[in-house]
Amino acid sequence: MNSSTVSNELKTIKDLVCHVLNKYPNTRNSDTRLYVQCCKELGATNLEDINKIGLSIVSIHKLRQVVQNKEHMYLPDTSVENGRKRRAKEIRDYILMVI
Repeated sequence: MNSSTVSNELKTIKDLVCHVLNKYPNTRNSDTRLYVQCCKELGATNLEDINKIGLSIVSIHKLRQVVQNKEHMYLPDTSVENGRKRRAKEIRDYILMVI
């Protein structure tokens, strides 16, 4: 699939994220891998291309959270999921402690 085909078929960033999570299971465990693969799907071959695309890593991160945590699709490995839950609890506990 070339980049123009991907651009035509994937009308939203969420479509792109779901496409990549489905096609490349290793991206389910890492927002960085997910972001890089999304950029590659849009035709990026180097850092300059990534800058030109203008895709936000924050948008990719938040959409991955929606897809995995709310829609329960393309879930990460159990160890990664447990680590994310543990980290979220640590952050909540810390916030409650300092308030």
